Amino acid sequence: MEVHPPQKPIHSVKEFMVHLLAISIGLLIALGLESSVEWLHHHHQARDARENIYQEIRDNRQDIAAQLNALPAEEKRLDQLLGLIDDVQHGRPQRRLGDFRWTTVILSDSAWNATSSTGAVAFLEYSEVKQYSQLYAAQKLYAAMTERTLEGRHETNVILARLLAPGKLSGADFESARKIILSQKLRVMEFRELDNHLNGLYNRILPQEK
Repeated sequence: MEVHPPQKPIHSVKEFMVHLLAISIGLLIALGLESSVEWLHHHHQARDARENIYQEIRDNRQDIAAQLNALPAEEKRLDQLLGLIDDVQHGRPQRRLGDFRWTTVILSDSAWNATSSTGAVAFLEYSEVKQYSQLYAAQKLYAAMTERTLEGRHETNVILARLLAPGKLSGADFESARKIILSQKLRVMEFRELDNHLNGLYNRILPQEK
């Protein structure tokens, strides 16, 4: 922004005031245009950040729905494993379990992290930021539960391998196996509760889609 001196000498107060007024108006216009451009830029940043977060939430909501649908089958599988433990311990014929694939969901938080790291979060409404913070805090809890669940599944696979392998297990081994399976069953209940909580948060944040 530049302010140019008058092109000819000023001979009266009136000319001086006119020149001063012209400079002032020019400065105000320039500042207004600069502020408008900056506001528009921030508005676009907020809009892009919001849309990226919305899309991330939509994807996460689909993954949560997939896990909710898979939980009954996982619970049934754990019950079958408990039955297998009883069969092996008491020398009964073992029931065939068949193949099974566990469902693992990793929720994304890259859009929210990008919004925070680039400073675009400063251009969002406070109420939005509060909702996003609560949501992604819940997702962090979900990630911690997923990590513990994967460890539990590894222990479950070890149990299954030991049950199906030749050799005698002690009573303590069977009790330890039951505790691990029952812990996994409790985790299924916790996931169901947290999945429904996250689904409610997703639906409150996302705009109503026709």
